[in-house]
Amino acid sequence: MEHLTYLNRTLREAEEGLSNVTKRYERCLVDLAVLGNSTTSLKNCRAELERTKGELKEREDEMRELRANLSRCNAQLETTLTGDLTVKLLTDEEYYKNVIDAINGAEKSIYVMMFSMLYDPDDGFDWANDLIRALVAAKNRGVEVHVLLEDGVESNREAYGYLRSHGVDVSFDSPGTTLHAKVVVIDGRLVFIGSHNWSESALYWNHEVSLMVASGELAERLIEYFEGIR
Repeated sequence: MEHLTYLNRTLREAEEGLSNVTKRYERCLVDLAVLGNSTTSLKNCRAELERTKGELKEREDEMRELRANLSRCNAQLETTLTGDLTVKLLTDEEYYKNVIDAINGAEKSIYVMMFSMLYDPDDGFDWANDLIRALVAAKNRGVEVHVLLEDGVESNREAYGYLRSHGVDVSFDSPGTTLHAKVVVIDGRLVFIGSHNWSESALYWNHEVSLMVASGELAERLIEYFEGIR
């Protein structure tokens, strides 16, 4: 991450340098037009023009190399492979698209720990509704579905009632401690963890960041944590 920050800073500095050299180059072109037949000044200006052209090319080459390095670093940040661990960055709306696909493809189990889960049956376009209903659909096709919600968020009670009425194993955490986690574990191998709550604002409007992690070890530890605090 520090290397990525350094590359971004260096790229900005290179862009500023390129802009300054370009301005000098343009001034030289103007001076050439104004100087006309002044031989000495013309020679000096042409020499300066050649220098700035060379510097401009160096800056452009540097910019290309920096952009290539930055692109490689961003790609490595988005997907990092180490053994059985796969990590993918999910920002804003990307979370919903990946989570609902994972829920719809679940075969064995789904565990959800969520601070805020807002179910609004009167809203015809609400991604939180889609996710909550997808849990019920998964349960109906034989997938074990377990949900733990924060007791202190009053709006969670609508989602709790809907899930419970459809036979989903749903409960509230202890009133004495706030459950602030936003975690989904699919089939004991795929984890979604980050800032996304299951609400229309978090899924559609806010700037949010989460990770999709394929790791059996991490999934197992989070399931153990789930069972330990419910």
